[in-house]
Amino acid sequence: PYDLAFANILKGPLVALAPDMARHVAAGGRAILSGILNEQADDVLAVYIENGFNLDHREEIVEWTTLTLRKET
Repeated sequence: PYDLAFANILKGPLVALAPDMARHVAAGGRAILSGILNEQADDVLAVYIENGFNLDHREEIVEWTTLTLRKET
């Protein structure tokens, strides 16, 4: 498992990757997800929460959101 994973892609691929991220990010590790349109960020976050992640930080810059998530231990 990895301590950190990063993905800078749109909502569809991020949602599809959620189960793989959950398998490959170590307990207590982080996933940084960017390239998300602000209006889609809640949908992406919900899928990652369902896959064992918690929100550490959310940053919005103009129309884009970055989510920093921590995998549950």
